[in-house]
Amino acid sequence: MAGILKQQDEEIMTDINITPFVDIVLVLLVIFMVTATIIVQRGLKIELPEAATAEQLRDQLTLNVFITPDGSFALNGAILTEAQLLEKGMEAKATGKKTVVMISADKHSEYNSVVKVMDAFRRSGITEFALQLEPIKN
Repeated sequence: MAGILKQQDEEIMTDINITPFVDIVLVLLVIFMVTATIIVQRGLKIELPEAATAEQLRDQLTLNVFITPDGSFALNGAILTEAQLLEKGMEAKATGKKTVVMISADKHSEYNSVVKVMDAFRRSGITEFALQLEPIKN
């Protein structure tokens, strides 16, 4: 009797149980979804002006500059001074890639703040600018 049971235990396992794999993938998906919402909420709160001709830019090095209603500047989430913007512009220009400065100014910010940002980057050699706008909702 014992010999018969032993032979059945030595059979090669041909099936793969994917249930643990699916469980792990679902847990990773939930973790990704939770962290993605946290990352998105860390941006600066600005209200973009609207335009019917707003478009997307691609295939270039883009520096995203945010101008808050109080006139402060932020590049990639870090608050910077005009001199620091100039320095970051020089670093971007040194990469040799086509560089475009995307200015996202709050619609309540002063026009002078936009001019200061553009002047800082022009002094670093960057001459292409784009204004981020929201399309008009019909």
